[in-house]
Amino acid sequence: MSISTTKSSIFILGCTFISLVHGNDLIAFGKSCLVKEELLKKAETRLEELSLRSERTHRKNSQAINYLERYQTELADLETEMTECINTTPNSAYCHQVRRRYNELTYLIQRVKTEAIDNNFGDNDASINYEITRANFNQHYDDFLALCRDSNTHYSLVRNPTAYAEVCSNPTAKESITCTLF
Repeated sequence: MSISTTKSSIFILGCTFISLVHGNDLIAFGKSCLVKEELLKKAETRLEELSLRSERTHRKNSQAINYLERYQTELADLETEMTECINTTPNSAYCHQVRRRYNELTYLIQRVKTEAIDNNFGDNDASINYEITRANFNQHYDDFLALCRDSNTHYSLVRNPTAYAEVCSNPTAKESITCTLF
């Protein structure tokens, strides 16, 4: 019986060791997932900032395009009036007002075009960068979910009381995707 007891003891110690090793693997896995989750949260915050910047740039460019179109339309109308003024009464007060407005519009058009060059007018780099970054983020997030929420290892972490207590002991971690079952 002594050999049988010794074999049983060795078997139990072996199982305990495997459980401890597996528990340590689960703890490392859980901590790694928490780090990945935190990095994804930070990336999402930066992505939202980029989205707001992209939206502001788009709005600003749309407004500049609208101003430019309006100024150019008004300038074309004034060119007709200036031609009439030259042919009829070039020194009248009305003709002076037309010339003054024509000069103002020419200046405004040049200013909008200059600002457009400074702001990369019509260039949608911010939108393109946001779309590329959003797609990249979504891919990383999907990979994270597959590993840290939808995997058998995650299920083992949540079911193992020792590993779960070690990884999910603080309130922030308990609210994380890594520490929740669904």
